[in-house]
Amino acid sequence: MPISNAARWTEICEIQTKLMRELANQFPQRSQQLNHIADGWQGVKKQAQNNGVPAR
Repeated sequence: MPISNAARWTEICEIQTKLMRELANQFPQRSQQLNHIADGWQGVKKQAQNNGVPAR
């Protein structure tokens, strides 16, 4: 079933990814954790672009 607001989810995910990467640069002691969160947002973005179907 397609996500009706997939374009908005893609936009939100891009914003969140950018924010997490910026925070990782500002807080090196949390870099690994913040990059992991950013990677998760990238996964959600890919899923939204794939009409809600999880990437394999």
